[in-house]
Amino acid sequence: MTVRLGSNVWRLYKAGDRVGETEAELAQALVEQAELKKQLEYVQTDEFVEREAREKLGLGKPGEVVVILPTPAELPSAKTSEGRQANWRKWWELYVRI
Repeated sequence: MTVRLGSNVWRLYKAGDRVGETEAELAQALVEQAELKKQLEYVQTDEFVEREAREKLGLGKPGEVVVILPTPAELPSAKTSEGRQANWRKWWELYVRI
């Protein structure tokens, strides 16, 4: 009987640990839910839609002129297509960087 009582007490103790872990997971899920609701509210605003249309689609308001600048990866580099240095770069290295 003592062994049976001890095992029941141990099982209840472990169940209490699981309840604590589950409560912590619930609190974390509630925080995540609140953040997602806040993000959803922002995504549904006109400000967000306008910003996305401008940045990702390159659109503008009527009467505006949209200028799209090349990214640094698209700019011509100092190297030619064969991998050799351009002449101006060779002169620069020779006279300016002594």
